[in-house]
Order: sequence, then C-alpha cells, then structure tokens
Amino acid sequence: MRSFYMRIFKNIICIYVLALCCFAYATMIHAIPDHVYVQEGQKLELDKKIPVTLAMSTKPQSVMAQIGERTFQAMKQERVVETCSQLKQGEYTLTCYLFGILPMKEVQVSVVNGKSLYVSGQVVGIYGAAQGVLVLGSGPVETVDGSSRQPAEHIVFPGDYITAVNGKAVTKKEELMERINQYGEQPVVLTLWRGAEQIQVSVEPVEAAEHKGYRLGLWVKDDMAGIGTLTYFDQDGNFGALGHGIGNGQTKDLLRLSDGRLYKAQVLGIKKGVRGTPGELEGVVYYGKDNQIGEVSSNTKIGIYGTLTKNFREEKKNESLLCPVGYKQEIQTKDAVILSDASGELQSYRIVIDDLDYTPGDKNKGIRFHVEDENLLKLTGGIVQGLSGSPILQDGKLIGAVTHVLVNDPTKGYGIFVEEMTANKIGQKT
Repeated sequence: MRSFYMRIFKNIICIYVLALCCFAYATMIHAIPDHVYVQEGQKLELDKKIPVTLAMSTKPQSVMAQIGERTFQAMKQERVVETCSQLKQGEYTLTCYLFGILPMKEVQVSVVNGKSLYVSGQVVGIYGAAQGVLVLGSGPVETVDGSSRQPAEHIVFPGDYITAVNGKAVTKKEELMERINQYGEQPVVLTLWRGAEQIQVSVEPVEAAEHKGYRLGLWVKDDMAGIGTLTYFDQDGNFGALGHGIGNGQTKDLLRLSDGRLYKAQVLGIKKGVRGTPGELEGVVYYGKDNQIGEVSSNTKIGIYGTLTKNFREEKKNESLLCPVGYKQEIQTKDAVILSDASGELQSYRIVIDDLDYTPGDKNKGIRFHVEDENLLKLTGGIVQGLSGSPILQDGKLIGAVTHVLVNDPTKGYGIFVEEMTANKIGQKT
C-alpha cells in the first residue's frame, strides 16, 4: 500500500515539474521577440537571462526533425550566428536554440543601415476630414403630423460613412442635408462604407416639425480636431506622431481620412489626471494657411504620418535633437526620459521603464513605465491626454513614444517601440 501511495506522489511531482517546465518554456518563448531590427555591423543581444543561440539554417526543417537530428552533422549544416554583426543588410530568418540544442522559435531579423531622426515633443493641432459623413448615431424625429419616427433605425449604424445620396457624392454634413431635402419624402439610396465593405441602403426621410425640411434622424460629423504630440521627423520632413491612430469616436475603428493637416497649437491649461479620471491638455489650435505645419497622409493603428512643411522642418532642425533609433532589444528596464513642451517650453522628464513586452497583443503597449519626475507630476499629475506621441529617449537614443495612461494610476503609462512606428522606412537610405 505504501508503494502505491509513493507512486502516486512521484507521479504528482513529475506532473508538477513538467507543468513548471512547460510554463518556463512558454515564458521564455514570449520573452523572445518575433521580429527585431539590428544595425548592420552591430551586435545583436537578446535577453541575457535566456541562454539562446541564434542559427540560420541552410536546410528548412520541422521542429521535430530538428530535435531528432540535432547531431554534430546537423550542426554543420547550419551557420551559427552569435551576434548578427557579420550579416549584411537584408531580411533573415533565424532560429533560437535553448542552450544551443533545443529549437524554441524563429525570429525575423531585419539588418538595416541605421537611422537617425529629429525628436520633437511639440504639442500640435491635428485636423482630419472624414472620408464621407460619419454617422454617430440615430434617433427619433418629431414629424409635422405629430408622430415620432426613426427613419434610419436598424438601417444605418454608428461608424458608417455616407459617401453619396442617390449616386451624388457628399463630403460635408451640409451637403447631406441638402441632398435629403432635394428629394423630399421620396426614399433615398445611401452609399456608405461599413467597415471594409461598401454597401447601399434605402431610407425614407420624414418631414420634421421643429426644423423645416426632411430628416433621416441621424447625428453625423464630417471632421475632427484635437491636440497631440509630434514624435519625430526625418531629413525630408516625413513625420510620425501620436503612437496610435485617431478613432472615429463611435467604434474601435480608425477615422477614415480624406484629408488631414497639422497646425500650430498652444496649451492654455492642464486638467490634471487623478485616479479613475484621465487628465488632458487643454489648448487652442491655430488654423489657417500661415499656421499649417504639415499634412497628414495616413491614419494607422500605430500613429499618424505625413510630411511637414519645408519652412517648419528647416526651423525645427536647428532646435531639435538628432538621435539614432534604439531598437527594442537595446532597451533596458531603467531610467529614461520623455520630451514635451506642455509647460510652454521643451523639457525632458524622467521616467522609469518597468517592463518590456516584445510580443504585445497591442503594439501600442510594448513599453510600460512610470513617471518619477516631480516637475511633470506637479504640472500634469502624470500622463494625460495630449501627451500621446511624446518621444521616449534612453541612453541618447529614440526608443519609443508615449501612447496610453493607466486610468487607475495616471503616474503609469504605456509606450510603443519606435521601430514599430518607423517600420516601413526604418532601413531605407535617405
């Protein structure tokens, strides 16, 4: 009987050890990035706490085949890449081996010529015109006969973009109202974008009692405006800002832009962040051609992009710091700084990087940090809306941008790796 219980005990111990090993293995795999950038001739170092060897196989093998054939002859068929410093500019797929034996995962390595960017930190005004008329919601219309009707209910939904009425294009709210009134009580066909699909729907307008004319019972907008922070720009004036996209305000989708511009802005006040309520920069955007400093060409999940005006970029080149790009594997959990001119002049504020997630589900949250600078804490209470895009620097390199604040603790925030923001241009020669 005693031997029976001993066998059960040993089996439990074995299962526990096996589960612990599997957990440790999965944790190590997660700690190794899927994709890294490294400057040509530069040493590549992954997490020193993980004993891995990088190798580039000349003969593709499955994981099980690699485990079974990991003999001296198999090792000879592979080129061991200890540091990547011998690799030329280009794209490579390397395999990580634990202790040089057990294959863990494949890593995409982009060997680039290196890049330096002008870091900004300037608060700017952002204007975006929607690609059509964005639907915010629908509601009842009090009609001339005293009834209450919702013409567009279950037909048009928040997040839809109306681009035409009976085949005639509309880009402004006023145009939409004009077209609806033009056709009176006749049913109209709306062409709209719903997600990635363009569809047509039929809606019958009703005559409103309060506002003379015909209505669909829709709340709509055709543009947006706000303030954010310019992260960086290159020699040609190509910029990246925010570190995240501009949402449409109704769904999790990005605002579909037909036109976008950057303008000069000024911070007039700061609503401090407190636990449970995020703060924000309060300011004014100076519109007009003389105050335009750039054009926005794309709105993506990892930032907004475009080109600065020639005059503005030449002016800022003299004031801005030219920094090399620091890649994710170079970042350390230690002191760093963020740049912002929220106080009225450009200042650097000390933060501490607490954690790095090389494979985040949300690319905007690869860096986790907390604010330690007393000046910033007194000024804003921590990270507030409007600071998104503030560049993060460590050891003289641009490593990321501020993206989010923890609502329950405004002294803590997230950032995006700058290589994510510059992925399309990071290795291009200028």
